[in-house]
Amino acid sequence: MSLLAAVLAAAAVLVGRPPSSWVRIRVSGAAWPRPGRRELWLVIASALVASLLVLPPAPTIVAWAASAIAASTALRWTRAASRRRRTVERDRCQAVIDGLVTELRSGVPPVLALQRAAAESGALASAATAAGGGGDVASALMAEGGRPGAEPLRSVGQAWAVSEACGAPLVATLERVREALREERELERELAAGVAPARATAALMVAMPPLGLGLGSGLGVDPVEVVLTTVPGALCVAAGTGFALVGMRWIELIADRVEAGV
Repeated sequence: MSLLAAVLAAAAVLVGRPPSSWVRIRVSGAAWPRPGRRELWLVIASALVASLLVLPPAPTIVAWAASAIAASTALRWTRAASRRRRTVERDRCQAVIDGLVTELRSGVPPVLALQRAAAESGALASAATAAGGGGDVASALMAEGGRPGAEPLRSVGQAWAVSEACGAPLVATLERVREALREERELERELAAGVAPARATAALMVAMPPLGLGLGSGLGVDPVEVVLTTVPGALCVAAGTGFALVGMRWIELIADRVEAGV
């Protein structure tokens, strides 16, 4: 009954005063947007309250703490995978620029050099198409640089635009761009190595609550029973999990700001 009352109350609020965006979408027939962060937290809070009203409190609190750890770990893995993809893409763009400089140094025309680099890397398809059809190569290169990790291609596009507008040698400009990108990439590697211990500490902090339960079991006590059968024990686990997650997020933010300062 408590869950039903909570659901009906939430429905009454939404029906009585729906968000203005819902009304505009309903009237215009536009596509529904993705839920924002506010809506997501509202759903999580509603599910938390409903589960505490219906289910036994201690196991429910522990289950929510475990869910928070799992979600934070998955988010951390997702961000790490995104950083790895960005690094791979950046290294590939660096190789493309090296190939362009080599081709231009050997006397190959810029359009042909760009088409060869695109055929080898697959990263400059639209720019090669624009070059073959007499289109705006500089704009195509800068558009290619909009992908995460492909930012160096924007510098190539700018160098191409300067060469077309002023007649400056493209190879000389690209050589300077290449050297600047190499120095920047080396600094990125040093910063990544510097923040790696901090990220490892963040991962260890998330593992502390379950490790603490395992340590207590190894000492001859039964913390699992206390946690699952008493509300104070469950609240202690929830508080420890919350502090660990806050600490992990704080460390991750510091590391991200250090790496973003390149």
